[in-house]
Amino acid sequence: MNDYIVYSVATGKVHSVGVGSVDDVDPLVFGEDMGLLAYTGAGVSDALYVLPNGSVQQRGLFSLLVSTSQITASGLIEDECAITNIPAGTTVEWPDGQIDIVTDGEVRFAVDLPGAYILKFTAVAYLDKEITIAAIPAA
Repeated sequence: MNDYIVYSVATGKVHSVGVGSVDDVDPLVFGEDMGLLAYTGAGVSDALYVLPNGSVQQRGLFSLLVSTSQITASGLIEDECAITNIPAGTTVEWPDGQIDIVTDGEVRFAVDLPGAYILKFTAVAYLDKEITIAAIPAA
């Protein structure tokens, strides 16, 4: 019995972890691009990813910089939240469900309606991060 990881060969993203006989696991059940590794590290965890050389790594924490967690709900560029220090290739899921890939290290958020808005950041080498921006009514 071994710990095992089923992962995307292209991205290193772990899709399944488990304990059992590696011979009984078919990674292609999870998709065409899947690989399988026996893993004898510090237990099976969803906080892992696989490097191109097959090395299993712990996912790190994002070190995102958030200019403010509260903006005025006016939609004006003057009152926005800037989130910087985003690693290239990170996906951001906006409150409306749209998903974009960050290429320049930052995103900016402004809104017309008051409320709490959650932006979700995802990258294989990092634990997912959610940032909540409170939009208050304009005075």
